[in-house]
Amino acid sequence: MKATTKQVLTGAAWLAVLLAMIGGVILWQHQVRKAKPVTAVTVTSTERIPMVLLLDSRLTHQQNQQLTANIQHNSASQTLVTAKASTNGTVVFKGQLLNSDNRPYIQVQLPTGISATKKAQLLKRVLGLAQQHFKFRRFNLVSYGDGGLTATTYVEQTTIALTPQHLVLIATPFNGTGSQNRRRKTTPVAAKNQTAALKKLIAKRKTINPKLQVLIIAEKSAKSKQAIPLQSALAGQSFFKPTVKRYQQHVVRTCRSESGILNSRRIGNIIQSFIN
Repeated sequence: MKATTKQVLTGAAWLAVLLAMIGGVILWQHQVRKAKPVTAVTVTSTERIPMVLLLDSRLTHQQNQQLTANIQHNSASQTLVTAKASTNGTVVFKGQLLNSDNRPYIQVQLPTGISATKKAQLLKRVLGLAQQHFKFRRFNLVSYGDGGLTATTYVEQTTIALTPQHLVLIATPFNGTGSQNRRRKTTPVAAKNQTAALKKLIAKRKTINPKLQVLIIAEKSAKSKQAIPLQSALAGQSFFKPTVKRYQQHVVRTCRSESGILNSRRIGNIIQSFIN
């Protein structure tokens, strides 16, 4: 009798397990039938969006390489090519991009001894040809020093199609470098202290595409003197901040007065954080 009871209980247990499995399968099939069809899948963008570098022509070759390496260090696997323009409008590209280069770097070299307006016109030609040559539609523009003045003049006069998604301006002397402008303030420059060049940029701010996203990076040195006065480097807030949909400014504290920001590896992190 005991053996029979044990067999009955065992059989009942297996039957319960079987019924649970059948019920689970039926429930799963019911849920699958109710699920909505997948219409889109989000994947990492493979679109080619270059980082265009426009640096100060007065930098030495070593300084140029150092700053470029610091900007590039988070994406060193991406190719860097150069685009050199002549005053007559000739543009020579050096280097080729790989199919895998979806965030490459294009370093633009413009001639010296010409006005910011002329440089901006040449930059427009370089970017137009680069779009055709390297097959991209959108791009980001990163500048340093006087390159930032050219970049600013450029976005005030370019077309919508050739406007960068993000504009980064590092240590740009918007209000000059004279001793009268050496104020260690992060506020806008008072009208009475504005240079003619800054006033000109402010006057044309309405021509800037409001969809542009702008980041200004300035240096605050531990020493009292530095290459670009802090308030001058942040003076771009006077025309960018009230115009574009997204504006940020970041002050990098350094120890050396001359090339501290050039050697700062934080630059790359700040830029990538802003763009991404």
